[in-house]
Amino acid sequence: MDQQFFHDDIRLFLERRVDWERYFRLRRPGPVNVEEELDTFRSILESLGQICEDIESDSRDHWHEEVRLEDGVVRVPAHIASGYAKLKEAGLVCIMLEPQYGGYGLPTLLNIAYLEMLSRANTSLMTILGLQAGAANDIQKYGSDELKQQYLPRFTSGEVQGCMDLTEPGAGSDLGGISTRVTEQDGRFFVDGGKIFITNGGAEIHLVLARDAATFDQSKGTTNGLNLMLCPRTLPDGTKNGVSVSRVETKMGLHGSPTCAVEFDHAEAYLLGERGNGFRAMLDLMNAARIGVSAQGLGIAEGAYRQARTYAGERIQFGAPIIEQPLVKSMLTLMALDIQASRALLYHTATLIDQTEALEAYLASDRDEADFDRTELQAEVERNHQLVRFFTPLCKYYATEVASHVTRSAIQVHGGIGYMSESVVGHYHADSIITTIYEGTSEIQASFALREMAKGALFTALDQLRTDLETLSTDFPEPVGQLKNAINVLSETLPSLMEDPSYALLNAKRVSDMVISVIVGGELLLQCRSEPRRIELAAAYINRTTLELEMHAKRIKSGDASRLERYDKILSV
Repeated sequence: MDQQFFHDDIRLFLERRVDWERYFRLRRPGPVNVEEELDTFRSILESLGQICEDIESDSRDHWHEEVRLEDGVVRVPAHIASGYAKLKEAGLVCIMLEPQYGGYGLPTLLNIAYLEMLSRANTSLMTILGLQAGAANDIQKYGSDELKQQYLPRFTSGEVQGCMDLTEPGAGSDLGGISTRVTEQDGRFFVDGGKIFITNGGAEIHLVLARDAATFDQSKGTTNGLNLMLCPRTLPDGTKNGVSVSRVETKMGLHGSPTCAVEFDHAEAYLLGERGNGFRAMLDLMNAARIGVSAQGLGIAEGAYRQARTYAGERIQFGAPIIEQPLVKSMLTLMALDIQASRALLYHTATLIDQTEALEAYLASDRDEADFDRTELQAEVERNHQLVRFFTPLCKYYATEVASHVTRSAIQVHGGIGYMSESVVGHYHADSIITTIYEGTSEIQASFALREMAKGALFTALDQLRTDLETLSTDFPEPVGQLKNAINVLSETLPSLMEDPSYALLNAKRVSDMVISVIVGGELLLQCRSEPRRIELAAAYINRTTLELEMHAKRIKSGDASRLERYDKILSV
């Protein structure tokens, strides 16, 4: 099976599912040469694909190697340092930063493809590069001109790396519990406290969420009064700052990715954004991280599937390759469908993010193109923001659950050899588990999506889907009819949820699965308009998920919150 990294499924979305001409016209004035821009995008991803092949080859036998803490310095395994150096040498670090800081100003879609490919090659290395981009983008958005000029060129050159410091022993997903304190003294800021489970915590630049000492008691227990601070390990004058790593964790997977406990001892830091509004600034980084982890899960799943597909074609049992066994063939097909569905949702969301940023760039300018109505564009921005807030947790929930399922199935395809310590698919599975946990567990993502549904995002998404389906009904009448019926079933199920918030939360994952099935079904059909051969894939996905949707609907309609009382009895709560 073809093992290339920049493969046709990524190319399809890049080349045929994005209105690049509109994107570039909104982003900047002047003539647009779309094909020239696309050639640049292809060249970057092709170069990355070749580097990823090298990184994967160099890393495969070193997955077990652990990060070490030596005299307070975090040391990553040699294959991680080597992979980072290759990307640094190629100029492929922080590709989304603006050219004035050494980046390429590339859209989110390109970065998502980048992270998917890199995760497949070396999942541990991807966490470092993903945080590198996330931290740099937040500095670009919220930092002063002085901070941006001082640090961002060093990010794009690969001279410094970044991390985000949120989690504390009493503040995991509930960031209202943050007690790390930031104090102002004569116009300077200092951070005191400790953070745990900090990915790439040995990095030079820490973005720290800390509670403002001036309002500490009043804001405790809430996300108000938090500041987002840029805290370097080394101050601009070259002196060591009060930032130290006290422990490096040993994990089930991601052995090459540092996970650290970090201590701040009156460490000097610099304010990003508005004082007291750090949580809002951190949300941008957290949401970008959730999209990034979605790409990580997708890359893991893609890598494990390709390993399993190749093995099933080569492994002979009972005189034939095991891929000829109906149950194995079915398992591989479900893996392929889930991966395609995950990519469809994630890349669709990335495109929405890009189009929204282009719209905002136009609206912030003084341009007045004859065919752009500012009132309509502003309404589109608001609608897109609503959809992005809705789709982001769905992407993170779905892609990471798919990664866990696909990697487990890949082990099953390999049989006993898949359970051995040197098993590549076993490594993928161990790496996949954390993706359903960090940046908010699957359960939290489903509850976030439910909250956005309650604000009207679902109706906005379904209205857009109905419009798209009308354009497809002539070419694909049967699957379009199935999706229309599924939308009706979903809509009829909602009243059973809205009556009781506890019951709605109990079913948040079911409802999320139902929403994903119709949104992804529509996107896969839209892809068929560009690539008719994909109709078998789209039809198979729609057939399977619409049946599951009807089952979820029956389950939701038949129950109520009294089930929670039964759970209490079973659990002796």
